[in-house]
Amino acid sequence: MSERRPYHRVQPRNWWAQKPYRAYTLRELTGVAVALYGAILLAGLVCLWRGPAAFEAYRQWATSNGALLLHLVLLAVMLWHVMTWFQILPKTMPKLILGGHLVAPSTMTAVALAFAVACSIGLLVVVIIIGALS
Repeated sequence: MSERRPYHRVQPRNWWAQKPYRAYTLRELTGVAVALYGAILLAGLVCLWRGPAAFEAYRQWATSNGALLLHLVLLAVMLWHVMTWFQILPKTMPKLILGGHLVAPSTMTAVALAFAVACSIGLLVVVIIIGALS
């Protein structure tokens, strides 16, 4: 009796860069930028914990031209990540029926984005108020 050998479909090395997978690959790579930005914020908290001298060094780095450029690039990538995240939302949840009608995926995306923007503006207002009171 012969040994069973499973079929292995030939896959090109750049399969992830081809049309059906390109958007997915880019979207998943934005997760790396999210993690990098989280690490930058965590570094700021660690420097704050270590004392005024360490935090001042962090602030000097954060206001340098290179860091500002990095933050602009990360902001653009984060906005892309958020946008695509909410575009995927209707595909991952069960059908939503309100008033006997199916809610359109574009409506769900728009409402989720509006809610995220409202929460971000609210957080910004709170931070500005706290800063004004200090």
